[in-house]
Amino acid sequence: MRRPMWKWGLLTVVAALAAGGTGWVWLRYDFEKVNWAWGVIAGIIAVYVVLDQVFTNRPAASMALVTHRRAAADQLADLIRRDPTDDTLLRAIDEPYPLPVRWSTGPARLLPSWRAIGRSSDAAPLDLSGRDGALWSRYRSIPSGRLLLLGRAGSGKSITALRMARELPAHRDPDTPVPVPLPVASWDPDREGFTDWLVDRIARRYPQLAAERPDREAVLRDLVEADLVVPVLDGLDEMPEQRLIACLEQLNALATQRFVLTCRSSVYERYLTQGEKLRGAAVVVLEPLSPAEVADYLVDAAPYHQAENWSTVAATIGDDTELTDVLSTPLMVAMARTAFDQPGTDPRDLVPLAREQGSRSVEDDLLTRAVDAALRSGRGGQGLHRWEPDTSRRYLAFLAAHLESLDQREFRWWQLPAALPGPFWAIFDGLRTGLAAWVALTYAHDALTATAAVTSEPGIRDLLNAIARNPDGLGVAAFLLAGCAAMLRGGTARDTPRRVLFAGGRWALRDGMIGGLVGGTFWAFVTLTLLSTVTPSPELVEWLDRVPGLPPWSVPVRAAVLVGVLWWVYFAVTAGLRVDVAAPAAELGATSAAETIDADRAASVAAALTTVAAAVLGVFVAVALLRLTGVLPAAPSVTSLAYAGMGLGLGWWLHRRAGAAWVRFAVARAVLAVRGRIPFPLLAFLAYVESVGLLRHGAGAYRFRHGRLQSRLAAGSLTGRRGSRLREEFGIELARAGYWTEALGAFAAVARTRAASIGSVDRLTVAALRKALLAGAAAGQWTRLADLLALMPAPSPPGTTTPVSEQRERIARLLVADTSLPELRAAAEELRRREDDDTRTDTGTDEFLAALHYAEGGPDAARALLDRLLGSGSAGDGFGRSVPLAAGLLARLLLDDGDAEAALAVCHHELLLTDQAPDRADLLLLQTWSWSVEVLRRVTDEHGDLLRRIRAALAEQRGRRFALTRREFAEMGLQMCHATVGHATLGPLAVAVSRRLVGVLADPEIVVLTARRGAPIWHAG
Repeated sequence: MRRPMWKWGLLTVVAALAAGGTGWVWLRYDFEKVNWAWGVIAGIIAVYVVLDQVFTNRPAASMALVTHRRAAADQLADLIRRDPTDDTLLRAIDEPYPLPVRWSTGPARLLPSWRAIGRSSDAAPLDLSGRDGALWSRYRSIPSGRLLLLGRAGSGKSITALRMARELPAHRDPDTPVPVPLPVASWDPDREGFTDWLVDRIARRYPQLAAERPDREAVLRDLVEADLVVPVLDGLDEMPEQRLIACLEQLNALATQRFVLTCRSSVYERYLTQGEKLRGAAVVVLEPLSPAEVADYLVDAAPYHQAENWSTVAATIGDDTELTDVLSTPLMVAMARTAFDQPGTDPRDLVPLAREQGSRSVEDDLLTRAVDAALRSGRGGQGLHRWEPDTSRRYLAFLAAHLESLDQREFRWWQLPAALPGPFWAIFDGLRTGLAAWVALTYAHDALTATAAVTSEPGIRDLLNAIARNPDGLGVAAFLLAGCAAMLRGGTARDTPRRVLFAGGRWALRDGMIGGLVGGTFWAFVTLTLLSTVTPSPELVEWLDRVPGLPPWSVPVRAAVLVGVLWWVYFAVTAGLRVDVAAPAAELGATSAAETIDADRAASVAAALTTVAAAVLGVFVAVALLRLTGVLPAAPSVTSLAYAGMGLGLGWWLHRRAGAAWVRFAVARAVLAVRGRIPFPLLAFLAYVESVGLLRHGAGAYRFRHGRLQSRLAAGSLTGRRGSRLREEFGIELARAGYWTEALGAFAAVARTRAASIGSVDRLTVAALRKALLAGAAAGQWTRLADLLALMPAPSPPGTTTPVSEQRERIARLLVADTSLPELRAAAEELRRREDDDTRTDTGTDEFLAALHYAEGGPDAARALLDRLLGSGSAGDGFGRSVPLAAGLLARLLLDDGDAEAALAVCHHELLLTDQAPDRADLLLLQTWSWSVEVLRRVTDEHGDLLRRIRAALAEQRGRRFALTRREFAEMGLQMCHATVGHATLGPLAVAVSRRLVGVLADPEIVVLTARRGAPIWHAG
C-alpha cells in the first residue's frame, strides 16, 4: 500500500530538522556533541518506526498479498493452458477426436476408508466413475484432495492426467487451485523435501511465472503453501522401487498435501504388499477401451486409401479375442494407426496374424511397423534436424541393444561409455595417466634442476636430475602401468555427472572454526615438538622476529603459535567459503540432458582451476617450510616454483578428473559416431525421436514408449550380449551338458540383478526366472527356488469372486495349514475342472498336478501328465507357452530312466522357449509355481540327498586310480570360463569357449556321470 502523503511530509520535515540541527551543533560545539545529537535523532526515528509498525493497516497489507497471489495463480493457469509442447502432443493424439477413455472407482482393496477420504466420520462412498473431460470435476468432489489414477501399461494414464490439468476453465474462481502436471520421477525424497522440489520444478518448467518479481521463489512457495497448486504427478511406476517406496512414505507423512498421482496398477499393488495405502487418497482405475468404440475410431481416423481396409478389421474387433485384447489400450490403438498410415500397408494382415499366432505376434508386428511409420512420417518438432528412416532405425537398434546389455529401461547419457569395450577405456586411462606424468615433469623441469643444484645429498641430486631429464620415458612408463592396472580391473568406469555447489555459509563457518581450532592445536603441538628437537634455522628466527604482535617467547613457542593461528584462520575461511566442485549433479531435477552435461563440464573446469591453485600454494608452502627448517639451503626461483605447481596441479587433474563423465561421453560419442552406431549430435537425435513419439523424456533420461519396443529393436544385435546376457548364455550352455545346479546359480544371479535394476515383473526378469525354474527343477534344488520365487510379488485379490479365484484361495489356505498331499491333489483337480468350465487354460495348474503326483511317489502318473503337457517332448505345451517346471521334472525323470539324451533335449528346447515369455508377468502363474516348489520342498530331503551322492561318489572312486580324462579337463575349462564370464573384455570369449567344452560334456555317458556327482564344480553352483 502507498503510504499517506502526511507520512512522507513528516519524514521530510524530520530529515530537514536533523540536517539543520547537525550543522548548528557542529558549528556551535565540537564533533562529540554531533555524535550525541545523532544518538537522540536515531532514538526518535526508532520510536517512530515502532509506532508506525504497530498502527500499520495490517488488513490492507494482507489484501495486497492475496491480490499478488491470485495474479500469480492466474498466470500459472494461463501458462499451463498455452504450453506449446502439450498442445502439440494433444493435437496429434486427439485427431480426429479423443479416444473415449473411461474410469471407475477403485476396488476396496486399494482404497483407504471413505471416512479417511472424506475427512469425516459421517463420510459416505463417492462414485468417481466417468470419462474424458470429467476427471477434474470428480477430483474437486474429493474432500481430501488426493487422487490416485491407476491403469495398465499404455492405458492412457499420462494423457488423462494431462487433459485433467487443462480442464480448468479460462475464467476460474480466484480461490480454485491450479492443477500443474509434473513428472514425479524427477523427485528424490532422500535429497529434497516435497515442497522444495515442487517449488523448484514449477520454477524450472514455467520460467515466465513471476519472472519480474525479485522475490520469485517466495512467490512460488506462497502459491504452494496457500494450496493454490495441485501437483498432477505422472509416472510413479517409472521410479526405482526403493525411491518409489520413499516417495509414497513421504506423501503419507504430508497429511494435508493435495495431489493427483498416476501409476501402473501392478506396481502399486506390489507396493501394497510391503507398504501402507496412500492415506486419504481416492482411487480410480482406467478401464479397457470398448471394442465397438475402438472399431469406430479406427475407421474414422483412417486415411482415405485405408478406410475400406480398416472397416474389414473393425468388423472382427470384438469377435476375435486376441486382436481385441491387443487393441484395448490407447497406446496400441495409436500404434495401429501409425503403423498403417502409409500407402503400401494393409491392416487386414492383422486378422490372420492374430488368429494363427496370437496377440503377442500382433503386438510385435505393430511395434515393428509403428517404428518404420513414425520415422517416415512428417511429424517432429519445428527446427529439429531429421534423419533418414533406415539410419534412424539403425541408431535406435544400437541404443536399444545397449540398454538391454545393461539391464536398463532408461538411457542416461553418462552410461554411453559402457558401449565401448573395457580395453579401450584401459588404454584411455593409461593415456591420461601418461600425459599427466609428462605434463607434471615438463612444467617442473626448472624447479627440479634448481633444487638438485642446491642439494648436498648426491643420491637425491642424481634422482632429481634423472627425473628432470627423462619426462618422456617416465610418461610412457606411467601409461603402461596405468593401462595394465585398468585392464586387470576390468569393467568400464561409470562416472556419474557432477556440478559446482556452494557448500559454505554461516554454519559451515562455525564448523570450520571448531575444526580449525582442533587442527591448529594439533599442528602447533607438532611444530613445537619438531623445533624443540632440532635447532631452528637463522632464517626462521629472522622471519619470526619480523612478525608483528608476537610476544618475546622462545622460537619453538612462537612458531607453534603462528602455525596454529594460521591453520585455524585458513581452515575457518575455506570452510565458510567452500565450493564443492564434485557434488553429484541434480540429474533427476534436470530439465534436459544438456543441462547435466554443462554442469559436469563446469565442475571439471572448476576442479582444474582449484587443483592448480592448491598445487601452486602447496609447492610454495612446502619449499618455504624446507627452507625455514634448514633442509633446503636455497630456494628455486618463484617463477620455476609457480610452473612446478601448475604442472603438478594439471597432472593431478588429468589423472583424477580428466576422465569425468562428460569427457568419457564425448569420447564414446565420437568413437561410436565414426563407427556409424550413433549420430554425432546424439542429444538432437534423441529429441527428434521423442518428437515422433518413440521415446519419452523425464528425470534426465530417455526411455522407449513401450518396453517391448526396446526388445524388438535390440533383437539379434550382438551389442546386447554383455553383462547379464552373457551370464544367461553361459547358464544355457551349462544346462546343455546337465550341469543344472551350476546353471541354476547363473540364472538366479541374473534374475536377482534384473529384479533390482528393472523390476521383478519385467519381461527380462521373468525370462531369467523361468530358466532358473527349469534348471532348479531338473537339479532338485527346491529350497533355492523357493527363495528365488519370494522375489516376485503376490497376486492381488480379484475385484469379484469367481469359482476359480475361490478355489485358488482354498489351495493357498491348505498349503499354509500343511494339508496332506491327497487332499491337495483333490483340490488341484477341482481347480482344473473349474478352469475348464471357465474356458481358461492355465498350464501352471497342470504343472502343479504333476508336482503333486511326483511328490506322492507316483512317477508313472507324473510322467504321463508331463508327457501330455509337453506335447510328447516338444518344446512348450504345444501352443508356444513355456512350461519350465514341467520340463525340469520330466528331464529329471528321463535321467532317472537312463535316457540322458532325451533329458538334455527337453531342457534345451524349453530354455530356448523361455525367452518368448509374455510382456507382463502372470502373477497367478508365478503363485502356482510357488505352490509346486513348496510341495516338492516339503517331501525332498535335499541335505540327505547330497550326503548320499557324496558317499556314492566316494565309494565309486575307492580302488580306482586317479586319471585325468577329457571330462576333467573340460570341467577345469568350465571353471576358468565361470571365473571370467563377468569380465567386460574376456566375457564373450569365455562363453564361446564354454560352448566348445559343452560339446564334449554333453556326451550321454558323461551326462550320467555328471548327474551322479557328489557336489557342484564350484561353490556358487
